[in-house]
Parts: sequence; structure tokens; C-alpha cells
Amino acid sequence: MKPTLIIGSANIYQGNNLDILPELQSNSVDSIVCDPPYELGFMGKSWDSSGIAYSVELWTQCLRVLKPGGHLLAFGGTRTWHRLAVAIEDAGFEIRDNIAWLYGSGFPKSHNISKAIDKAAGAERQVIGIDKVRGNSPSMWGKSDPNNPNYDGTTYGIGTTYLTESATTDAKQWDGWGTALKPAHEPIVVARKPVIGTVADNVLKYGTGAINIDATRIGTETISVHNAPQGSFAGGEPERGSDTESYREHVGRWPANIILDEHTAQLLDEQSDASRFFYVAKASKRDRNEGLDELPMKQFGTYAQDDWSRNNMGKTPDAIRTPVANFHPTVKPTALMQYLIRLVTPEGGVVLDPFAGSGSTGKAAILEGKRFIGIELTAEYLPIIEGRLKHAYLTLDDKEDDLFE
Repeated sequence: MKPTLIIGSANIYQGNNLDILPELQSNSVDSIVCDPPYELGFMGKSWDSSGIAYSVELWTQCLRVLKPGGHLLAFGGTRTWHRLAVAIEDAGFEIRDNIAWLYGSGFPKSHNISKAIDKAAGAERQVIGIDKVRGNSPSMWGKSDPNNPNYDGTTYGIGTTYLTESATTDAKQWDGWGTALKPAHEPIVVARKPVIGTVADNVLKYGTGAINIDATRIGTETISVHNAPQGSFAGGEPERGSDTESYREHVGRWPANIILDEHTAQLLDEQSDASRFFYVAKASKRDRNEGLDELPMKQFGTYAQDDWSRNNMGKTPDAIRTPVANFHPTVKPTALMQYLIRLVTPEGGVVLDPFAGSGSTGKAAILEGKRFIGIELTAEYLPIIEGRLKHAYLTLDDKEDDLFE
């Protein structure tokens, strides 16, 4: 099967991953780093409730194309990642760990119980102001509140969240109650295809099976490690320790299974005076849209993949935003994907993403000097993938004139 796009050493296939994966050669991929649908039915979209992330058949194909010892990193939702992990395990992978990507910019999607009670009773709630958290902008906060100094007698359109007062006794009893916590992390399943023989044997034969600790150490602090001589441990155990007492130094701390955003990391650094965790914020506007200057602007989060999206996107407050070139709703930051790729992919290795989306994994793979295979179902994303991957190549110092075919 010929790739739909070839950009340097990156091959992009457009189509169903269950159709394309069987066409790939067995034991040909060094790592899989991907962001499958969370199966939450996000805003009613069919692509996020298809069950593909729970497909044992899919992950069995991923297992087949991975080299022995190859790692799989797959993002999941906090409510559904357990089913993702079980499907991956049932396909034959070993679950090695999970990484938690923590951030402070999550937005609670909770159902207001008090409002629901008033609505069911047919009672109208009095507007008393604008929600400073969910409102449009600080300059507008409180302008519809007659008791607020900023009041200007105006009202605001869709996207403004008003503060209202409970209208019924039952509603007042349940003021402050909701149905969900604020999302502040996304789990990443860390799995590995079983090694053949020992890990050392597997690494020497296939180049896979281990994770790259030194390439993903945290911070720039020089740390000295003491190798104690044998027999110097408590109890004088003769087999514990080194042949001789020695010291060695390395730069940075051991990578952890927690990744923070910049705000959270700063709070911890203020307490410990040292960066102990890798940190990265959510994808910036620049990161999302690099290389897409020539593409038409579209409403954020719009799709043409299914009838519901065609008919309903753009009609909800969450979708009312400035049009952008990269309209994919769940873009992961390139720096985060680079870190994950660096952790589990050997030098010159091949990274596979069966859920390519807008190409974040591919962009990161190119910047890390890895080869890339991406599969994406939605054809509307191909121009975005192409623009972002080409831009990544243009930033490399050793790019060649014939990268683009």
C-alpha cells in the first residue's frame, strides 16, 4: 500500500487503521506513541464513541508491527483509560507503568444540580452577575450586574456564563453541588511488547526493550552518585555494592512517571529549589498552527467526518472561538510528544501513530530525528499534517533539498 503523503522519511496513510495496519511489515516499528479517542462521546461526536480505543484487534496489530521489546505509549481519558489498558494487555502487551500528565488549565464539565432542579420545576432564576471563571474576559466581568460598579446596562451573547440565584427551596438546598471534578491530568499507558530472552539480549538484537533514561533526565543540576564497595551495606551483605568504592556524576534527575505543566512545576520548584519533573504546558497557538499559513481558517473543533458534526458543530458555546488553521480539538504539545518519543525510541528508530490527528507525533518525531509512520482516518486533517511536518523539516539544520515528494 502506497502512503498518501511522503514527507522526507515520514509516511502518512489516510484511511482506517484496521485496514492499513495489516499491510505494515511485522517487527518493523521501534515504538508507538499515540493519542487514541478517549471514548467519552466528546460533544456528541461519533469519532469519540466508536470503541476503537478498546479494540483488541487494533492493539494486536500494533503488537505485531512492533519489534520485540518495543514500547507503546497511549494517552487515555481519566474515566476510560482502564478499558484502554485492558484492551492493550489483552492484545499481548505487558503493562509496564502509566505516566500522568498534570496541568492546571483544565475546565470542569460539571452539571449544576441546583440549576437542574429549578429547570425541572419550571422556575426562572434571577441573574446576579457574570461568572469570572467561565465568563468572556476580565473587562466584561460584572457588567450585567446592576450592583457592580462595572455595570453598563448591556447583556452579552453566547459564550457568557451568568451567575444566577436559586429560585426554589429545593434548589437552594443543593447550591454548590455538581457532578464532576476539574480535569487536571491525562494518563498515558506505558506498555511493552514481550522481549525475547533477556532484556539485554533483546536490546542487542533488536535495539528495543529499554527506555532512554539519560536522554530524558530532568533539569541541569549536576548530581554525584556514590557507588559503595561490596559489604558496606547494612548487615555486610557481600554481594551488594561495587567492586570498588567510587563516585560518578550525571546531569539531571531520573525521569518520573509524572509530567507537569509549567505552572504546577513552578509551584513545586519554589518548595524544592530544583526541577524534579519534566514540565510542558498544553499546545500553544503557535505550536498548533506552525506551517499552516496558506491553509483556510476554520472554526475550532469542526469536522466533516460524520453527520452529527456537520449539522451541530459551531452551535455550542465551546465552539465559538476565532477561526484557526488547525481546527483539531485535542492537539498535544510538540514538546511533550518529543519527550515521550525520546524516552522509548532508539536512535534512528521508526515511530508509529495509528491516530495521527493533526500530526503532533509526526512533527515531534521529525524534530527528534526519527522516522515516522502515521495513519489518520479523517481526510480533512491531511493538509494540516502536511503543513506541520514540512515546517518541522524546514527547522532542521541538516535538511536536504529533496525532502518533499
